Amino acid sequence: MSPPSTPDSPAGDTLDLVIDLGGCSDKAELLERFAHALRFPSWFGHNWDALSDCLTDLSWLPARRYRITLSRPQDLRAADPDTLATALEILQEAAEFWADEGVAFDLALSETPPPPAAPASAR
Repeated sequence: MSPPSTPDSPAGDTLDLVIDLGGCSDKAELLERFAHALRFPSWFGHNWDALSDCLTDLSWLPARRYRITLSRPQDLRAADPDTLATALEILQEAAEFWADEGVAFDLALSETPPPPAAPASAR
């Protein structure tokens, strides 16, 4: 099922998201950062199954292409490598799901901090 078009994000757009993992040291914090960055709905259960469910829905953030960058994963990799590995597996599964739906879902890791957000007046 392809995401529907909405006035805020017409189908055809690319949604670029950077999730900063700097200082992230455990599963709870990782899931919170995903929930915030991807604007997960209130029913998000803060567990692996709920992360998978949300990543393979995204009806509240419709796009034809998703590009997610995990910035500074090295902190989580050092503190809790199993959590990072599980998150990457879930993201890969989501990418496979979306590929079957004809929607690109790309993931990148960046060891550098994300660029500062543009001021609201510049957007």
